[in-house]
Amino acid sequence: METASLIWKSTWDILLIIIGLVLLFIAFRTLLKEDKIIKNGIKTTATVIGFSTEKSLSENETSLKIPLFIFYDSSNKQINIKGKSNSICTMYKTTPMYYNPTKPETEYYLPKKDFLVKFLFSFIGLFFLCLGIYYLRTHNMEFDSFYNEIEKNLSLVFSEKVFD
Repeated sequence: METASLIWKSTWDILLIIIGLVLLFIAFRTLLKEDKIIKNGIKTTATVIGFSTEKSLSENETSLKIPLFIFYDSSNKQINIKGKSNSICTMYKTTPMYYNPTKPETEYYLPKKDFLVKFLFSFIGLFFLCLGIYYLRTHNMEFDSFYNEIEKNLSLVFSEKVFD
């Protein structure tokens, strides 16, 4: 019974580790995507032209105000994009941005506005990873002492039978 309890606890520890690794992977992938856009993209300036009000996922929460930006690409074509919901913006405020010249409407990066995702996922992922490793190590120490006790008892039983 104690073995099943320790295995169950270890399963939750491994789940914490997996959650941490997934969050760190998302943060790392976001960082690589942003670095790729910075390295291969074109830098320009975007201006806030308004806000889009979108419903929240839950009914009780307030709606989200997402900033709408406008910028001009290298061929002087006007492009409208949505910012992130965590952006703090005011009307007609300008901000630097990078965009992919082949897909400017979908692949862009606002360095002063899009910082929260990668850091939030990194810190939470690292927290879950460390917590999972700590608990897994703690439970395995209990597991080891449990099996060391069984091994000691078995060796006493076998040593008594050998000498009898």
